[in-house]
Amino acid sequence: MADALLAERLKIAKTQLLLANIRTNAVAALVASTIVFLMLMQRPHEALLIPWYVAILTLSLIRLFHVQRCRKSGLTTHNVDSTICILGLLSFMSGCAWGSLGLAYISQEDPTPGLILLMVYTGLVANASLTMSSMLRIYLLFVLPILVPTVYKFWSLGEAQYLWIALLIVVYMSVSFITTGRLRALLQRTNLLRLENNDLIESLQVQNRKTETALTHAEQANRAKSRFFAAASHDLRQPLQSISMFTTTLATHTETESQKKIVSQIDKSVRSLEGLFNALLDISSLDAGTIKLRKQHFYLKPYIDELSLEFVEWCAEKNLQFKVDVTNDIVHTDPMLLSRIVRNLVENAVRYTNSGSVTLSSSRKAEHVVLSVSDTGIGIPDDNVDRIFEEFVQLNNPGRDRIKGLGLGLSIVQRICQLSDMTLKVESLEGSGSTFSVGMDYGKASGIELLEEDCVNVNPSLHGMFVLIIDDEEEIRDSMEGLLSVWGCTVMVASHGAEAVQQIKEFGICPQAIITDYRLQDNETGAHALEAIQKHCQQDIPAIIITGDIAQDRLVEIDKLGWPVLHKPCSASVLLARLQDVKRCHATDHMGTAL
Repeated sequence: MADALLAERLKIAKTQLLLANIRTNAVAALVASTIVFLMLMQRPHEALLIPWYVAILTLSLIRLFHVQRCRKSGLTTHNVDSTICILGLLSFMSGCAWGSLGLAYISQEDPTPGLILLMVYTGLVANASLTMSSMLRIYLLFVLPILVPTVYKFWSLGEAQYLWIALLIVVYMSVSFITTGRLRALLQRTNLLRLENNDLIESLQVQNRKTETALTHAEQANRAKSRFFAAASHDLRQPLQSISMFTTTLATHTETESQKKIVSQIDKSVRSLEGLFNALLDISSLDAGTIKLRKQHFYLKPYIDELSLEFVEWCAEKNLQFKVDVTNDIVHTDPMLLSRIVRNLVENAVRYTNSGSVTLSSSRKAEHVVLSVSDTGIGIPDDNVDRIFEEFVQLNNPGRDRIKGLGLGLSIVQRICQLSDMTLKVESLEGSGSTFSVGMDYGKASGIELLEEDCVNVNPSLHGMFVLIIDDEEEIRDSMEGLLSVWGCTVMVASHGAEAVQQIKEFGICPQAIITDYRLQDNETGAHALEAIQKHCQQDIPAIIITGDIAQDRLVEIDKLGWPVLHKPCSASVLLARLQDVKRCHATDHMGTAL
């Protein structure tokens, strides 16, 4: 079946090539016949010449018309055989017309017409070899009616010179057949290659269309997943933010040890969920490009010593030794991003080490200060070293135990290293432990910046601070109002910007700080609310934006505002620190500014 189909396709290809060359062949016949007609008009037998010329013209025009018709209708398996038959008939009739002229004009008395016709026949045969070689049958139907009568006529003249001419024509005809055969074989291979290339191109085009379709569907699914994920994350962060605030408030009212233990367990669960959400937020922020690189020159040892205090408790919970051996080199990197890297690496080491120790150390290299986190844990198989940096990959957590996180920590480390131009290497021996190393640039002592002295109060009280809270979630407003009241703040709450402006008008005093959710109801944003309030108060009021969004476009949008941003669920301690910063640097001697 496949061979028969290929044969049909080759037949169509050869016929198409023949049709493409028929125009050249017909035009050549028209030019040659006109020249011959004009040269032979003064010779005998002119009565035969006129109908001959009319016949040649007619056949040439019919051939041209037939070619044009075939091009319009196209060649198929249903009409290719009939097309070949018509081409063969027209070629044979043209050949017979040319051959008949030789029978009439080749003679001993006047050899000139014979020589003229011999030259014309040579050109016609040569042209046919080029234009009709793709199909032997058509070629022979045109050439043989021209040359066979000519050979016969020269042979019949009987004289030696004419016999030699007849013999030379036979030789020429044989060479022409051989040359045409070679051309036909070459065209056959060319057609086969062209068909194979067409099949390959068509197959690639089909595959590309399938790939593009699959890619489009994947992108649509990914966008839909991202939108769902962002929306779900935002909606889940809202109640978690309320729980966090209520838990902190509840802790100030508990008295018995059993109550404190319950609150502590609730707080621990909330912190665990916060860690999971913050890991997702880090990935989204890194992808969105909203994390800004702020490199500084600082001493590594005091920075790591202070950071290590929180790791001691982690290791103590699993009876692990925690060792610190850090040199006092000056490094040049972003300290906040470095803290994320160290926390993720130490947390990962503690998580997968059941006995032994976790060591945080540094060493000096030719170009870098290398900070390493080593453990005596389970190690990593050689064939999985690259996979550990993929998102959501946890080699030893097939049950997806949430206590072991989401598998984003090392992916975050890798992305931060790429952002900070740090080198990241891992060495591991399965069953013996792993070492993760981060290379940082050397810093300069002259580049270390001194702390500003304009806000010297380290831990100012929030007592009497007037804070406006804007959030469309009632539970969020209630939880934050309760917490800020415990801290001694005067609190005003509103669900949107217009309500906040109206309450400020009634109260007669502008707030000292504003805490607003970014996404409010009816497509209003915290930016819109802040703009309306500051326009009413005619002053810049310190603001903190709290958001549960992790969508990349939304993170970029929020980042452009330039306000401090907290991500839900934010801990009470972080919120307290932010408000203390505002209190230190923006507090006044009175509660607010009278309108």
